Amino acid sequence: MDQFSHYRREFLEQIILSEKQILIVEGFLKLAETHGVPNVTMQKLADELKISLGSIHYHFGNKDGPSLLDCAILHVSQESIKYINFYIERALSNGSFEGISSYIQVLYDFCRNYPHHGRLWLYFYYLSIFESKERENNQNYIPLMRNRIEQVLTLSVGKGIYPKLKNLTQLSQKIHYTIIGALILAGGDKKDPLFKEAQINAIESSIALIKDHEEEA
Repeated sequence: MDQFSHYRREFLEQIILSEKQILIVEGFLKLAETHGVPNVTMQKLADELKISLGSIHYHFGNKDGPSLLDCAILHVSQESIKYINFYIERALSNGSFEGISSYIQVLYDFCRNYPHHGRLWLYFYYLSIFESKERENNQNYIPLMRNRIEQVLTLSVGKGIYPKLKNLTQLSQKIHYTIIGALILAGGDKKDPLFKEAQINAIESSIALIKDHEEEA
């Protein structure tokens, strides 16, 4: 078990996709990145993937099961966690781990390398404001993200990267807001100069927050 396994597993294990379902979800994500989520129809997706409309409905048309959008959101969350865990563990093993800076770097790299995932991730935050169903999912996902940041901070203190910190839960929540706020303002587009600037600002702001939460000697 890796050092970032203390997340809410029930959220991550809500869905296991077949290879065909992953193909359809990935096609949906790429179309959504180009055309916007609300503009992707099942027919456009079928045409893009060169499969029948019936095949998409077969895999995602069950009234008792999650919708294509629900599956896409859960797929992105699962893939982001696998990506982040892998690279954080690698940084720990090769000695390049630098606390919250490493976490933010990996998170932004995920959005760079998988922009169709990153865009939907940001759209999910948008949906959670207006859609009651996604708001319910968001109540599971936000604590998951905040807990992971708290684990990074705890690990960093243990490795001597930061001194002892107070109010870790409050600090991790502030850092989470900083990271996501910067990503949303940057639009999730790696080609936009704001994206790199957002990453730098997120790191600098998070380090400043950490300093404010250092325990007095």
